[in-house]
Amino acid sequence: MVGRTIYNKMDWTKDKSWVRGQSTEHGRFLDIFSIIDPSPKASTREEQFEHIDFHTVIGTVDVKAIKRMSRGSQLQDEFLWVEFRNTCGRDGWLFGIQDWCAFETRKGFTLVKTKDLLKLANDLCDTKKFVRTARQALYKAYQRKHTDDVISMIRFSDLSKIPHLTIVDPCPLEISARSEDQVHLDSSVFL
Repeated sequence: MVGRTIYNKMDWTKDKSWVRGQSTEHGRFLDIFSIIDPSPKASTREEQFEHIDFHTVIGTVDVKAIKRMSRGSQLQDEFLWVEFRNTCGRDGWLFGIQDWCAFETRKGFTLVKTKDLLKLANDLCDTKKFVRTARQALYKAYQRKHTDDVISMIRFSDLSKIPHLTIVDPCPLEISARSEDQVHLDSSVFL
């Protein structure tokens, strides 16, 4: 039953996003994080459901790979998704027991304490105001089709409002500097 939960019959281990996340966690993150902890311990499958990917010298870490703003758009690191409720309608990873969330960027990883991020997301996001498309989800609630999730988008720069740690990769990722979604968002959100 690897990759299946009792809550959702979808086999998410075949999803491109999940595969990319696994590659990020066990590849780039471990390489870059080795300057802090050369031998973090991987979590068990059960701990992954609690949003723990690694046990490290600084605490437990949930690694978040760089994301797209919407389907078909480019990977980008100006905005990031936060999850209030997961696809099954249960508490999202913002409410997980992990100590840290590590967000992948083009330049490396930025780590924030989960409790600080939860407070920031609650302060910034209006989870009562739902929008229809992912592109409209900056500081507003969005729910994907056929799921019970509640997610929202914040600016990556918002993380500067809370304590954070950035680990720079000497070999940064090559991603599009400005996606079509970003142009659309810049011209429509603040009208």
